[in-house]
Parts: sequence; C-alpha cells; structure tokens
Amino acid sequence: MTFSPYYRSIMMMQLFAKLPERDIVHENISHFYGITKKENGTLNQMILVMEYADSGTLDSYLNEHFNELKWNDKFQLAIQLASAILCLHENDISHNNMHANNILVHRKSVKLTNFGLSKELGSIGAEQIFEMLPYIDPKSFDLDNYKFGKKSDVYSIGMLLWQISSGCSPFCTQKYNGTLAFAILNGQRETIVKNTPIGYSNLYNECWKLEPDERPDMQQVVSVLTKLKSSNNFQENNPNGNAIEWIKNALNNKEVKFIPFNELMSSKLLSRGGFGFIMTATWTRTGNPVVYKRLTYPNSVKVDILNAFINELKIHLQLDYSDRIIRCFGISQDITTGEYLHIMQYADGGDLQHYLENNFNRLTWEDKERLAFQIADGLNHLHNKNVLYGDLHSKNIVIHENNVKIMDFGISKFQNQSSIYIGNFGNIAYLEPNRILDSKFIYTKSSDIYSFGILMWEISSGFPPFKDSITKEYEELYKNCWNIKPEQRPTINKVLEEFAKMGFGINDKNKLIEDNSQTTSSLYLL
Repeated sequence: MTFSPYYRSIMMMQLFAKLPERDIVHENISHFYGITKKENGTLNQMILVMEYADSGTLDSYLNEHFNELKWNDKFQLAIQLASAILCLHENDISHNNMHANNILVHRKSVKLTNFGLSKELGSIGAEQIFEMLPYIDPKSFDLDNYKFGKKSDVYSIGMLLWQISSGCSPFCTQKYNGTLAFAILNGQRETIVKNTPIGYSNLYNECWKLEPDERPDMQQVVSVLTKLKSSNNFQENNPNGNAIEWIKNALNNKEVKFIPFNELMSSKLLSRGGFGFIMTATWTRTGNPVVYKRLTYPNSVKVDILNAFINELKIHLQLDYSDRIIRCFGISQDITTGEYLHIMQYADGGDLQHYLENNFNRLTWEDKERLAFQIADGLNHLHNKNVLYGDLHSKNIVIHENNVKIMDFGISKFQNQSSIYIGNFGNIAYLEPNRILDSKFIYTKSSDIYSFGILMWEISSGFPPFKDSITKEYEELYKNCWNIKPEQRPTINKVLEEFAKMGFGINDKNKLIEDNSQTTSSLYLL
C-alpha cells in the first residue's frame, strides 16, 4: 500500500506501530508487518507492508458478491467489523476514518485498515476529510473544532451496517456536497432495505442518532449483533427444520454453554412433555439440582417439535437475566444415545397448578397478591423485550423458594417473528378466544393478558369461581383481562399500575424486578 501525502503515511505508521506495542492484536484488524522506502529520483515514498486481502475493499466485495450473501453472512461481516472497532475502543483509540474503502475483506473476513486519521482518544480536532461524507459524524457539521471520538465511530458503523444490508454506498444517488451535509445534519438518513431484520435496522438507527451520547457504545453494538445473529441462525439455517444442525452450530460458536453429560448425576424422571422426557439431576459442578428436557430420538422426532425445542433455547439466549424467569444453564448431550438435553434451573415448589392444589387452604390473601404480582412482573419483563409468551397457564409457572418463575418458551416468539409450532402445547382454557374462533387470528400481547386474567381468577379461587373473599377491584381487573376485544384489555404495565393501587408490590417480597439492561439494547430486539 502506498500513501500520499507524506504526512498521512507518517500518521498511519505511528498508529500501526502502537498496536503491537500495546498488545493490540485482533483477527479483524489488518496485520502491520513493517515499513520500506521507495526512492524515485528526488521523491521518496514511505510504503507500509501489510497483510494481503484477497477480496479487496468491502465496497468492491459487496458490489461483486452481494447477491450471494445470505443474512447470516451479512451478520458475520457486521460482527467482525464491530468487534475490530471495539478492540480499538477498549484501548482508547478511535478510528475516525471508517468507510467501505478503508475496510478490506480476506477469505470472507473483515480486515480493518487505514488508520490515517486515527489518534489516541481526545487528541484530534476537526481536521477531518469529507470525501466520504455519509460516514462522518454529522455533529461535526454543526460545531467548530468538534472532537471526534468513540461515538463518531459508532455513527460510521451505523452507516456501514446499512451498506452491508443493502449492498449500496449510502446516498449513492446524491452528490456528496454541502447540501447533503446539511440534510444529514437535519435528520436525513438512508431508507431501511426491504426484508432487513427489524432488530438490525433498529440498531443502525440507534447508531445514527445526532447526539453522540444517545448512541450505543461498541460493546452494546457487538452484543446486540451477536444476539441477532443467533436468532437469524435459527430462522435461516432451519428452513427444513434442521434444528439439530442449529444446536451443533450454536455449540461450536459458543453461543450457548455446553455442559458435559458426566456432570449430571442421579437423574430421575419428573414428567413427560411435548419435547420428550423431563428429568431432574444433580449438577456436580455446583452441587445443585437442575431440570433438563431430553429431546428423544432426534433423527425421527417431528420437525415442528424440534423447532419448538430450538425456539425455547433461542428465546432464553436473547433474554436478559430476570428473577422471574427460569434460567437456562446450557445444553448437554447424552454420550450413549446422542440425544440433546436442555439444562435449566430447578424449582423446588413444583408448578403453580399443583402448588395451589396442595397449599390453597393455607394461602392468605397477601400470598395470592404476591403470586399474581410476580407473574405480572415476569410477563412485563417478556413484553418489554417484545416476547409474546403464547402459552401462559398454571403448569408453565413454577414456584421456587416461594417465588414465581415463568418457564417453557417452546411456542413463545418475538413480536415480529412469524408463527412457530403450536401443536398441542396450548391449554385451551387459557387460550385467546379469538384464536379459537379464527385460526388466522394474530396473537398479540393482549392475548397474553387474557391468559393472565384466567390465572388471576385461578389464584384467587383455587378452583370454585368468584369466591366471596375476592376484592371487587381484583375481580374487576381480571374480568377486564378477559375482554373478548383484545384492544380493550389492559397492558401488563396497566395491570401493574392497578396492582399498585391495590397495595400489591409495595413490600420487599413483592418488589418489582427492574430491567437492568441498557435502554438502547432493549430496542434492538423488537
């Protein structure tokens, strides 16, 4: 690579030289071998000797190969690019010159290069080049002496994510001039390409925000892209229900933890479910009991059941930790049968249905309030992540240490996700009545609210309907949840507000589990 003018080559050499000095090595950052000099009469040229890239720049790679790329390939490029920038940011270096001609591709892998304007963070001013206008932090168009930094790179990443999704240079039909700069400063952005996963477009829209402080950091960008790729693996790699292959890929890519089968001791049959056998065992690594679902005879089991098994794993992988949700510890494999096991947290109180049957006469009204509140709190956590539960009933809710936990996401889905396997998993007594009347009825969050209303009644009654001890406000609320018109049912947030008016959730035992995830990241899963 030969660079001109001379000062720009010196800047690049200085930056590249610092990478090995500070142990900054990354597979997606082009390796710098050294410097040589070419003498041409009175002109001396400094030449950087760098790693070769067989596919040229990202811009040319997309132009030549875009029609061959599946979404999984696009996610891979995006993650590699974001990971390389994250590596720089973790070492207080910002690139500040990112565009599709400063990124190389070698054997389908990104190689970040051309650090001509990179500097130690905070040491540069507004001396930026404008030949690649769409990638430049628009805040610099409005402020003199604007200091580019990490969040400037995040803006550039957002534009590159769009380019990876479209195959086109941003604003390719417009001239790169002051008029375009003014339009971008005033909010003009590229149009979302058809069939782009909504989580991906939400992410680059967050990166595009004008105010740098409102943009995510690179750790969040990498985290969200990784989760989105995991979800896309399920959808793209399984057009024919190839769920077993998905499990293998997830384990190879370390998207899910592998638990050696020999760490599961003293296994006992708990029940038989739609996926196969449900067992309890002791996990020797922790000494604690766990539950696992055994996917029986994976080569002959129905494709839709395989997909439901994988769907549950996918939901768990994309949910942040909540004390109201049963934890997924990982996957194991029976070394003798080859069957896969989904390892989950054990609940010492069994399911809610049996808990009510065995303990109802001992439950105070305060106990019932606590149960209803905690279910609503767990459902609120799911709805905040745009997860439609789809199968809410008292056997899918368990009690652990006298607290509620929601489990079994086999038919759950994200709000934008197409329908997945329903089979016989749904319990008709809790099912959205419009779905019973019309199989094409689209399941929504309000459908979960209907199921929750049934649970409120079940908790209050134990079995007989409308027991006298029920408060009028509680009865009115669950009847509202039962409304035949979905749009007239309360949201789960409204349910929690009504509970607060009744005095639910005001002590430590009922305290609302807050969502500790970053606001930006929660938007990307929509």
